[in-house]
Amino acid sequence: MHSTAADLHLRYSTRLTAFVTARLGRDHYRQAAEVTRQVWNKVRSSPHPPSADDPQAFNRLGEVARETIARHHLAARTRHQQPAKCPAPAPMLATTRLGVAA
Repeated sequence: MHSTAADLHLRYSTRLTAFVTARLGRDHYRQAAEVTRQVWNKVRSSPHPPSADDPQAFNRLGEVARETIARHHLAARTRHQQPAKCPAPAPMLATTRLGVAA
């Protein structure tokens, strides 16, 4: 007897991989296998995964995939925005009404 996740995987694995690959874009399509694996892990750990016989099953997989892709893009953007090691800024001088304080 197959589990629900296994049935879903048999029926939708190729379609889900294509879905993820198309939505990752040209800069991230190489990570499609990893993102798709994350989608399947989320589906397996879900308390109420869709049934493979449910006509809306792929729509629910697509929702999980879109959420996973969004997190992937956010993580990639965050990694690329790490500032380079810069020297500490010079201390600011206090000012008074008459000019710069020493």
